[in-house]
Amino acid sequence: MRMVEQIKIFGAALDALSSVERVNLKQAYVQHVRNRTFIEERFKDPYDFVRDVAGRKVLNHHIKWLGKIPIPSWLTPKPQRSDSSRLSVNSLDKFLESDGCWDYAVMVADYINKRICPGIPVMIGVDHSLTGGSIMALTRRHPNLNVVILDAHFDVMNSERGDEAGRPMDYYGCGNFLDRLLKREIIPPEDLWVIGVQDEICRELTGKRDSGGRLDRSAGSVKKWRGKGVHIVFKEEVQTSHFKLDLKGPTYLSIDMDVGSMSSIYSARFMNSYGLNTGEFLQLLRKVLKSIHSSRHPLVGLDVMEFDVHFIEAIKERKVDDRAEEIVKAIFKLFIDKNGCADAS
Repeated sequence: MRMVEQIKIFGAALDALSSVERVNLKQAYVQHVRNRTFIEERFKDPYDFVRDVAGRKVLNHHIKWLGKIPIPSWLTPKPQRSDSSRLSVNSLDKFLESDGCWDYAVMVADYINKRICPGIPVMIGVDHSLTGGSIMALTRRHPNLNVVILDAHFDVMNSERGDEAGRPMDYYGCGNFLDRLLKREIIPPEDLWVIGVQDEICRELTGKRDSGGRLDRSAGSVKKWRGKGVHIVFKEEVQTSHFKLDLKGPTYLSIDMDVGSMSSIYSARFMNSYGLNTGEFLQLLRKVLKSIHSSRHPLVGLDVMEFDVHFIEAIKERKVDDRAEEIVKAIFKLFIDKNGCADAS
């Protein structure tokens, strides 16, 4: 049994999407605040929500809540009233095109190296690109690091062919962060597992969807990296549990909440696919934990990303059957509390 290391939880609320829908959501929020003399703010970002859910009981002494990495308000889910003039597609495009998400990923890596290691980092955040920072920090300490990502999307959008709107995408972001990490050999392909990828891509790759023999951007990138050794497990394989995680070293686990979108999760930032239902989500978490224990290597880091706090609060008011709270509790029970990563060996 290895020595128990302190688990240190921090927030990283970067939310830099430049889509018209996202900008309008932030502007609507700012207008809502401006029109009221008082607004009850329970959750400014996902860190607040997760701490509210997981911090209700007294956690073990090896768990420490560190607070949040500083991020300018206009780049967070809930900007200040004074940020209104900066909330535009153009402003956010400029931030993205300046490789701003990469700068913040590097900041996360530096934060982990200086504030957390040799402890176990747990990041609660929004933009999935920040996971790259955790991975960069931990690969220095664990050259044989396995990266396991639960996600409805394989974030390797082909930068040369642009984003879904056809715009050039030569910057680092949530849609292609794995592509950069793989190209720079920060993650060896054979050490990367992406689990829960939406079925549409699976059907295209297996010829079950007629595309005239041509693969779209997403499927083409999946095929390329799968051929180089990345382990890609599609949603239908997760549902039948007919897959195996053969982990050869310490593990970093990244959970994108959209792996359950439109089925168990209605508060993810991307809701463009039908993901795992609650039972399937929980079963997958248990299978990952069992695989880590079977590997006889520890879990050395974890993140939970791509929450949307706007939807969390709206869902509570409308009584939509969102299971984010139940799933967060399960993540803490399995991987963070006394039977989780502190004891994995």
